[in-house]
Amino acid sequence: MNTVIIGCGAIASRWLRTLSADPRVRVTAFVDPDATAAQRLDLRHPGVATRWFPDLAAALAAVDAEVAVNLTPPALHAAVSRSALAAGLHVLSEKPLATSLADASMLAGMAAERGLLLAVMRNRARDGQFLQFRDLLRQATEGPLMVTGDVLVSLPDPGFRSKTSLPVTTDLAVHAFDQLSELVPAPAVQVCCTETPIGFVGPHGGLATMIVTFADGSLASYRVGYTGPQLRTPANGIWRVEAHEFAARWDGAGTVTACAGRQDSDRPIHLPDTPPGYRLCIDAMVDALHAGTAAPPPLAPIALLDAALTSARTGRPAPVAPAWERS
Repeated sequence: MNTVIIGCGAIASRWLRTLSADPRVRVTAFVDPDATAAQRLDLRHPGVATRWFPDLAAALAAVDAEVAVNLTPPALHAAVSRSALAAGLHVLSEKPLATSLADASMLAGMAAERGLLLAVMRNRARDGQFLQFRDLLRQATEGPLMVTGDVLVSLPDPGFRSKTSLPVTTDLAVHAFDQLSELVPAPAVQVCCTETPIGFVGPHGGLATMIVTFADGSLASYRVGYTGPQLRTPANGIWRVEAHEFAARWDGAGTVTACAGRQDSDRPIHLPDTPPGYRLCIDAMVDALHAGTAAPPPLAPIALLDAALTSARTGRPAPVAPAWERS
């Protein structure tokens, strides 16, 4: 399928590596208002013969395209995806689908009305080792659960994040909302979120903390931040889940430590390696395109993000609006 990549920042290389290796995909254009960004991307991938255009309308007037890949900053995701859907293109988007549940629902409705695929990157929630951890929990307990998670990562080049309001919650915590929607099957009902800048790290540096309550009595406490390079966590985070007479901890990589019953001893479980989550996610999107399956994107994580941003801005707990599609 002929594909247009919209947004030529750092994440575009990751997408382009996977897409260009798939014979079912032909990238026909780069779209970015910054010609230099498109040129840098072209130089990093010399085997991809692609033209540059400053906006989507100019690209569609000059090249045939069936698919748009939306790699713009999060604040632009809804508007760019809406334009692509209105033009009759399938849309594959970086996370988040949108920064509000209203916008995400609007996009999902547009895609459904037009019979188009609207898919979003969920690489942390699709990570093979994370899914093994999730499956272990589901086999061991039905909940309610007490979940804690820590994600503290370094980002030397902040890019658009230096100009983003609440960058930690908007761009980094959304991964955790994807993961929480997999770990806790019950709907989230309330979020209490704070985000505080950390000036010495850079314009994007900061720490966000959130407490999420769920309809079944489950509770999640999550801490996430763009920090310095010392003692950072894995990008997947470090997670601990406890239920009645059961607890398990995942190190964000290849080891789960579990404890069942009333025993105090830990039982390490070594997880087999799996391909990167982003590659699995992009491959699944392309498979869906060619299979003609247009399943709606999960909106539960966006409902969590929407409520977290509201809470961070107001300083008060925020209810989580019901999402018509659970992940």
